[in-house]
Amino acid sequence: MGDKIYLDSNEMLRDSFTLARLIYDSGFLPDVLVALWRGGTPIGIAIHEFLAFKGVKCYHTSLKVCSYTAIGERCEPSIDNIKSITEIVDSETKVLIVDDIFDSGATVRAIREELVELTDNVRVATLYYRPEHNITDFTPEYYLKETDTWLVFPHELVDLTPDEIREKDPLIFSICGLEQE
Repeated sequence: MGDKIYLDSNEMLRDSFTLARLIYDSGFLPDVLVALWRGGTPIGIAIHEFLAFKGVKCYHTSLKVCSYTAIGERCEPSIDNIKSITEIVDSETKVLIVDDIFDSGATVRAIREELVELTDNVRVATLYYRPEHNITDFTPEYYLKETDTWLVFPHELVDLTPDEIREKDPLIFSICGLEQE
């Protein structure tokens, strides 16, 4: 896979609040916030917390979506339980889709296509955007950083080698019992 950037959880949290401020300052105040499980949920929590702190009330939920089978191996996006969201969205509803990274865009596109049939007020927020990988005809409305490097998020262990886990965080390496192997 080549070079990887190991993300720091504190920096990711600060970036999530910065993204929330960007959304808030734009004037787009969502009625529904959909954080994509798994990677988008910590970011969605921070964005929701910021909006609530600013007095914005919005329904918030997570949506399980999968478009990777392993690092760098994409599959057709599968969406679980989108009906729970489509049942509460009408033409006036403002929906914010939150994810950790906008890579190919296929995952977000699949959800967005379902929602734009119900409302024109759908926007996408993500911490990281990989424009060279984008296969869609749209760009996220809100993002903080562009990258072309593979990012390893703070919670990730699967598909990392023991050496990569050690590089990522020696304490996590020890907690995983890898020094004994």
